[in-house]
Amino acid sequence: MEYRYWAILLIIIPILTVFGNILVVMSVYRERSLRTVTNYFICSLAVADIFVAVLVMPFAVYMEVTTAWLLSDPLCDAWVASDVMACTSSILNLTAISVDRFIAVTQPIKYSKHKNSKRVFVMLALTWVISVAIAAPIALGVNYSDKRTPGACNFFNADFLIYSSMGSFYIPSLIMIYLYYRIWRVLHARSQRALAQKKKLKTDQKAIKSVIENTAATAAPPTEPTVTTGLARIDNGKPASYNTNTAHKLAAPVVDDTSVTNAGTGSDSQDENRNKETHKKGVTKFNFHMRTSRKRKERSSSKRERKATKTLAIVLGVFLLCWWPFFTINIINAICIRYDLFEYAACNSPVVLIGIFVWLGYINSFLNPVIYTIFNPEFRKAFKKILTERCK
Repeated sequence: MEYRYWAILLIIIPILTVFGNILVVMSVYRERSLRTVTNYFICSLAVADIFVAVLVMPFAVYMEVTTAWLLSDPLCDAWVASDVMACTSSILNLTAISVDRFIAVTQPIKYSKHKNSKRVFVMLALTWVISVAIAAPIALGVNYSDKRTPGACNFFNADFLIYSSMGSFYIPSLIMIYLYYRIWRVLHARSQRALAQKKKLKTDQKAIKSVIENTAATAAPPTEPTVTTGLARIDNGKPASYNTNTAHKLAAPVVDDTSVTNAGTGSDSQDENRNKETHKKGVTKFNFHMRTSRKRKERSSSKRERKATKTLAIVLGVFLLCWWPFFTINIINAICIRYDLFEYAACNSPVVLIGIFVWLGYINSFLNPVIYTIFNPEFRKAFKKILTERCK
């Protein structure tokens, strides 16, 4: 039997995977700002990835080195069950995250009202229970088959292959793709509305500015206040004829006795009106600032939602790219086993190709913390803080 000792280098992948995902869990545990509903799901996803690294990858490295399964069949079934459980948990956690993002983006008021720890933990528990339920048949002997090949450790039951592939990957993947498509449509529509409102605001501002400028340009200059004597003009000590032009220029509104009597009261009334006006302006200014502050907070919250959704969409995309080849091979193998089609080339995939697809799926567990580091500044800051504290 040939040993491929170079494959021992693959042990670096589970070590880095454990390290990166422990950082994720520690960050959510230690940083209050990271204790959000979405990040609890991310934390659960990190735990699933740690299980992949600890329970699954070491045996995969062993298989790569020895090129055959030299251990017992029950241990083989336990390994395959752990593989199915951990990988199913990963994708179901991603599905739960997609549902959470969908509600947060499409129904923000309902989301903020019902955002509580109880709902989150129920969803997380459901995710893990379903994962264990899908993997349990292997531990109960479903993978036993007369066609079991000595020295091999994989799926031998075609029905279970189809059942696990559909439940662990294809159905959740279709749900996630649909949800993220709906999320993209909602965010795109909001972006278009915001752009239209911005354009309308600019147009309105230009129109108001134009009206103000035109009004200022056409307005008549103000007249100076004048006083009326009620007498004809005296010229050189002699009464002169009443000058209607002068009287017109000097004319002031006629004030009756009541107006004169209430002059003092009018002054007080003016002061009171002035105070009321000042109060109104103050209230208006306060309300304006409150509205502006509220809008700023809404924009900030919306921006955070978009960023979180973008990061998680990237996580989903990477997950699909990493696992799609493996599960495609799984379905092909199931059909080949079911109908005994091994004489066809499609049913005899090269061992090297299958190994690449398997490890591509495992590497996804390592990539998730890397994605958070690149695209999420809060996680990046938390990772840096933890690492610098450990180095001191």
